Amino acid sequence: MPNSWFQIKLFILFSIFIPLLTGCWDRMEIEERAVVLGISVDEAVDKQDESEVTHIKSAFPKPPRSMIQVTVQIAVPGRIPLGPGESSGTGKNKPVWVLSAKGYTIDDALMVLQQQLGERMFFGHLRIIVISEKIARSGVQNLNDYLRRSPEVRRLAWMVVSKGAAADLMKAAPQLERVPSLYLLAMMDNAIRMGKLPNDFLGIFWSADSSRGKEPFLPYIEIKKEENLEISGLAYFRGDKMIGATKPLEIGLFMAVTGVKTGGYNVYEYLPNSFDTIMFKTTSRKSRTKVSIKNGRPHINLNLRVEGDIEEKSNELFKIKEHKTILQIQDDISKGSEKGIIELIEKMQRAGSDIFGFGEYVRAKEPEYWNREIKTEEKWQEEFKNLTVDVKMEIRIRRVGMKAT
Repeated sequence: MPNSWFQIKLFILFSIFIPLLTGCWDRMEIEERAVVLGISVDEAVDKQDESEVTHIKSAFPKPPRSMIQVTVQIAVPGRIPLGPGESSGTGKNKPVWVLSAKGYTIDDALMVLQQQLGERMFFGHLRIIVISEKIARSGVQNLNDYLRRSPEVRRLAWMVVSKGAAADLMKAAPQLERVPSLYLLAMMDNAIRMGKLPNDFLGIFWSADSSRGKEPFLPYIEIKKEENLEISGLAYFRGDKMIGATKPLEIGLFMAVTGVKTGGYNVYEYLPNSFDTIMFKTTSRKSRTKVSIKNGRPHINLNLRVEGDIEEKSNELFKIKEHKTILQIQDDISKGSEKGIIELIEKMQRAGSDIFGFGEYVRAKEPEYWNREIKTEEKWQEEFKNLTVDVKMEIRIRRVGMKAT
């Protein structure tokens, strides 16, 4: 009898641990994967170069949509530099391999590309998705659908819009980073820390795209002469289509409206009763949004507070240490900021793109009005054009520098 109990216990023990031994049955070594770090999507230039990897031309009617070109940046095993002292690789020893393929959809183009690779493409380390402005304006529904269905794609990846060809960002060689896609990733992350850009990684973009009272936006990137990159504004959308792009300084105004705390933008302002200027740097922001119903329509009250420092003045003889002078400068900057914010809101209203999320405030604070009058995203896009907004900006100068005069 004791032996029987021992055998039963041993059987139960083996039953518990045997399934754990199968944990690596489907493993794949890292050398057997083509690790994709970045993807770009452009409209195909040569639209006649149609592959027969996913379909046979003669048996497949040509889709009405245009062909696209997908470019991927694949990490080369053993060539990714791990420290500052390692070589970046030149010529045939570059740390990444850039390949392109064409297709009618994202998956179609990637399957054509997979046909040219000996290893399976792996998107678990995908960090950057770049789409050209032309593709963004025609709609990103297909791209979003593919990425959202893929379990390998991280929601913390970045998607950006390129002013020119998106493939150029995959081939760019910035001097400060040896892997182009990692440089672009670091640029986005550092811009957030410096208060130059709101946090808008892929998951946030999809969340806004799914909201009924908010439209999505993406960073708008431009390549300069020396292959350095510039954040040239925010590409704002209506639905899945890009409508336009803001100016770089308007990013700071947008961040003031949405209450992004960290400040990082500088503005010129004239000194009181003078043509000389000072440079005011934003250090922190605070926003308070109130919703009410006036005359049967939603109304927004924005109370904004911005603190900052004076970093520079053009006239060495002008004194700014007097309290009344500082108050005058604060008032002038407040009026200029209010005007800029109102103009930005009006621009978004003309486009019908509520990137501020005012609709979500209305839906949260006035649910009865929303459920009775709005209900859908399309209705809010039209209602947003007639939204009335009052803006009150308060500027506080905290420091004038070690040189007080």
